[in-house]
Amino acid sequence: MTRSPQGRTSRLTRPSIAVAAAIAVTAGVVAAAPDAKTAEPSPKLSLIAASTSVTLDSWKEDPGVYLDLGTYLTSENGAFELKVTRKSYKDPVLATQVLRNGKKTTTKALPAGLVKDFSGLPDFAQISVTDAAGKTVLKQTEAFCPNNASGRIRPDAPANSKYPQSCPVNPFTLGSVWGVENGWASNTYAGYYAKPVQLAAGTYTAKISVTKKYRDLFGIANKPQSVKVTVRERSWEEEEQGGDASARSAAPRSSQSAKSAAGHQGHGGHEGHQQAADAPAASAHAAHGAPARPEAPAARTTGATPTFNVGHGPY
Repeated sequence: MTRSPQGRTSRLTRPSIAVAAAIAVTAGVVAAAPDAKTAEPSPKLSLIAASTSVTLDSWKEDPGVYLDLGTYLTSENGAFELKVTRKSYKDPVLATQVLRNGKKTTTKALPAGLVKDFSGLPDFAQISVTDAAGKTVLKQTEAFCPNNASGRIRPDAPANSKYPQSCPVNPFTLGSVWGVENGWASNTYAGYYAKPVQLAAGTYTAKISVTKKYRDLFGIANKPQSVKVTVRERSWEEEEQGGDASARSAAPRSSQSAKSAAGHQGHGGHEGHQQAADAPAASAHAAHGAPARPEAPAARTTGATPTFNVGHGPY
């Protein structure tokens, strides 16, 4: 993903320099105007949090917490678009950012080797978690698929996104388009590509930021988001005995999550993923009398859209 650095020195015309000098004399303010004819439009990207707090579940039968923290990357002043391709299965993956200005389209190559496959931008989000005493208990990075679950953040934004609903990891993929539509936001949670982390029941504070190399590359402001996290321990058996159907339906997939994630590596289609993972899960849990669980190892958040299909669609 490449883009015009926002810190680029602006070119000035002679009239604009004269105007700036006049303003400096009369008002004590130095002003400079970029040449509109040479300025290249580029999307303004920002990291936002949909909520200041989330509750995550850890199940006794399958310990581990998925860090669906409800953070999103927004795109304003145009769509954020990347074209990711390779000439053959032996050639490296190359990524370019596509910039559109009316009928004019320009491209800028991302640094060689930055993107190695079609699953997303590696090490995009930096996540650190501290406990109630202020001790850092977790620090890790996660990849970001721009085609994740997304939604509009402005009523005047396009009603539909023109971008696909996943970043394919099919081994036969030769090309893909990733993007965040103008006026939309895409969830930064890695979904099936993420691994659960071990956090005991309790309260934590998660700090999420975009890593420096992507901030520099796309001109993203360094504005980390802070989210309060409550981890609660639950049990499928106890809730089944208690008859809490709503709680059971919110439970994440157990051992099937690993199987479905592994199965996804062999294909890129959402429908195939559901058939491959949901059917075995349903039959297995029915045989044990366990409650049914949703499509992905994540609870709903209060973000732009539910995130249980992150990385696979639908929006």
